[in-house]
Amino acid sequence: MDKKPSIIYVIPIILIAVISIYFSNISEADVISDLRYPKNPILTTEEQRWLKEQGTLIYAADDNAPPLRFVDMADHQYKGVVVDYINLLSLELGVKIELHPLLWEDALKSLEEGRTDMCDMFKSKERSKHFLFTNPIYNLRAVLAVKSGNKEREHLGNMSIATQKGDYVNEYLINTYPGIKIVQVDNVSSALDLLLIGKVDAVAGDEPVVLHQIKNKNAEALLHIKEAPLYEEEVVFAVPKSKPELVSIINKGIAALKDTNQLERIQQKWFGISAPIVQVPDYSTRIKYILVIAGILMMIIVGMITWNYFLKQEVEKRTKELMDSKHDLQITFDGMTEYIAVTDLKLKIVNINKSFLDFLRCLKSDVLNIYCREIFKDFSPISMEKMILDTIHLEKNLEEEFISRNNYYAVRTYLLKDSIGNMKNILVVIQNITKEKISEKQMLQANKMAAIGQLAAGMGHEIRNPLGIIRNHSYILSALYEDERIIRSLDYIDAAVERANRIIDNLLEFSRLTDDDKRWIHIKDFISKIFELEHKTLMKLNIAYFIQCDENIKLYSNVESLKHILINLISNAVDAIGENGSININVFSEEERIVFRIEDTGEGIPEDEIEKIFNPFYSTKEPGKGTGLGLYIVYNEVEKLNGHISVTSIPNRKTAFEISLPIDNKENAL
Repeated sequence: MDKKPSIIYVIPIILIAVISIYFSNISEADVISDLRYPKNPILTTEEQRWLKEQGTLIYAADDNAPPLRFVDMADHQYKGVVVDYINLLSLELGVKIELHPLLWEDALKSLEEGRTDMCDMFKSKERSKHFLFTNPIYNLRAVLAVKSGNKEREHLGNMSIATQKGDYVNEYLINTYPGIKIVQVDNVSSALDLLLIGKVDAVAGDEPVVLHQIKNKNAEALLHIKEAPLYEEEVVFAVPKSKPELVSIINKGIAALKDTNQLERIQQKWFGISAPIVQVPDYSTRIKYILVIAGILMMIIVGMITWNYFLKQEVEKRTKELMDSKHDLQITFDGMTEYIAVTDLKLKIVNINKSFLDFLRCLKSDVLNIYCREIFKDFSPISMEKMILDTIHLEKNLEEEFISRNNYYAVRTYLLKDSIGNMKNILVVIQNITKEKISEKQMLQANKMAAIGQLAAGMGHEIRNPLGIIRNHSYILSALYEDERIIRSLDYIDAAVERANRIIDNLLEFSRLTDDDKRWIHIKDFISKIFELEHKTLMKLNIAYFIQCDENIKLYSNVESLKHILINLISNAVDAIGENGSININVFSEEERIVFRIEDTGEGIPEDEIEKIFNPFYSTKEPGKGTGLGLYIVYNEVEKLNGHISVTSIPNRKTAFEISLPIDNKENAL
């Protein structure tokens, strides 16, 4: 083959290098983000509960302000820079956000009346009367468009200006230029039509919208933008004053999106990699660029004669890879709360998401190309390694559960193949399912206790029938006989019947299904009734109990929660003692709080075990004799009652649990 000029080879090589660098930014992890798992952002419990109660949020804004937000007439879809941002915010917050395109003034009115939840806008003194504002999203300039052939007037106040109804630019112009003539229309497109036919002297509006509409009308030669912008302000989200909780929630979503530079990616999609949001046309500069580009294109055309075949194959290959990877999906991949990693067939890490890195407390560069066993060391590494190898050898996705550090994890592995179907990587997804497991066990226990309660209630009523008969006949017999021995025997019978009735009353009270209502509780009587239920067991095991509590001590709290706490701790004390011991409950007031001290003479808890006893599924009992959830649930119930719990123990001598609860817990009532 004849040698070609070196420039013919150099230029295509540079082009291929640029394309390769661009394509290399799309990694294997991009495949994951299109799975669109819901987010589980770091919100407070109250914020999560508030979002759940609200259900779907509604965003309403302008329907004709491209490229910020507009309804595409080709497919009638709501699109634009802000629309894409709202979709990402929806994923980040883990809540559905509906998009409602409206006339701008209608969007403001619906937000003011609380029929919608959010809208992006400039904040102002006037708008602050009706709305609350979030942190800024981005900066935006307002510009003035005039006819190219007309001489610009010296003073803005002498001009007639067309603007969009409800736009912040109206408030700005009226405050800055009193007496200015403003013609308000539905959108910027209609305002430019008035300018083109000479009805107004200028159009004022957001820079990207004005530029887009000028280009859309092919009016670049007829209109131009004044060099100095009217102003540059921060754009925020506005929410109704009736929903102040939404401000904090949206601010957390904005901060998370800023951390990952999502707005910059969206801008690149709509304006190009190096184009700014706002760009003022400079035709003289464009001519120079066109001439330079034309020369470069001529050189490229000459070089591409030789390289066309090879470049075509490379472009087709890269295009197919892009189609398979479904665009740039790294955003969602990093935002997923599950721990996700991608390994190659040699079990080395090739990608890992942000949640996993936060758990490992390391940088991405520290784990890439590291053998997978090193990063899975907290999740049964040998079993995990075997699972990945089985996925490769069996060529199928697998799912297993592991227990690590008193937590349950569901691990799933997936095969990732290249564009021609060859196995390339393994995707590993690790999800903490401890709460689900606990909820499942709690539900089973609750159902069992409900059934026992219903059974006890039925038995109690059935037993009362024969007790009533015994009492009635005892009364009849006492009227028929005057023999002292017979009367004394009948008194024993009446006393036994009365004791049986008290036991049934106590059993029915503690087995009755109740709601979460709170009421005043007489503590000493409450504890005594619990011990009455345990009386038989305590006598059998020769365990004494003592209650030190003033008769007047009362507590306003949730009856079921307090019952669950005390029954659990007393039951644990009985298990710890075994036989021949004592349980001492001391209750006293201390600075607007009630303190319960439950002390037993059991086997105690080793010092290195105390910090673990409130962990879920932790138990020192023999297999089959405990779920490990008792003290975990006690801890959570105490926290719900705005209380504190602590424990001290001397091995082989005693253990003492101390619980402090507010006397009047009304402020925490639901």
